[in-house]
Amino acid sequence: MMKNQLFATCVILMVLLTSCASYKENIYFQGLERNPEMSYKITNFSPPTIQPGDVLALTVKSLNSDGSAIFNSGSASTAATTKGKDGGSAAQSGNDGYLVNKDGEIQLPLVHGVKVGQLSLEEAAAAIKSKISSYLKEPEVSVALMNFKVSVLGDVAHPDVLSVTDERFSITDALSRAGDLTPTANRKNILLVREVDGKRKYINIDITSPRLFESPYYYLKSNDLIYVEPGKDKFASQSTTFKILPIIISIASLILVTYQVTK
Repeated sequence: MMKNQLFATCVILMVLLTSCASYKENIYFQGLERNPEMSYKITNFSPPTIQPGDVLALTVKSLNSDGSAIFNSGSASTAATTKGKDGGSAAQSGNDGYLVNKDGEIQLPLVHGVKVGQLSLEEAAAAIKSKISSYLKEPEVSVALMNFKVSVLGDVAHPDVLSVTDERFSITDALSRAGDLTPTANRKNILLVREVDGKRKYINIDITSPRLFESPYYYLKSNDLIYVEPGKDKFASQSTTFKILPIIISIASLILVTYQVTK
């Protein structure tokens, strides 16, 4: 009876210790101060700037419906005009959008080239508004990136290329959209690949770190790629042999120790 009780106690202890280790490894933002009264100023976000090759969607509202429709026609697309709240018109740019050329310009009807390269979306809207004010009465312009995409690969629930509509898009947003990390993912070594000035940068990110939110790479840029590396146990868990072998060895060791102690 004593032997059976000792054996059962050892097995339970082993399971509990293994569970605790797995639990700690899967916690995000470990050591983060969670005092509800504490707050930190966001200093690591900078609005994305427009680059050659980007495609812009314009939304123009004015008191002149025909004029708004003209400026909302991106490339060869056809604009759809709707009634605005102020009684004016609001026309959405077509699916083609406006392509930013190698000189950082987009070609608008009547005003021709507008320099938007290296500008934020807000600055680009102001530049376009300035150009079209001679043709429209009290125009309102908003600009959005049509080709803001982030790729998420590796050990996540749903690897995918994500289309992004919000310019403030973080690595936690991307992982959430991809269905989160799997239990076997390596949370301490997530690879971010980013193109900067014609060169690729490779950045390792530890999502268990409490300093993640302060990282200059927390907020993503268009065309970023995230690769989640599988943990070391990933491939072992896929094999029945590797699943059973450690259990057999552990049980055999416990039986041997129990026998030596109680004989």
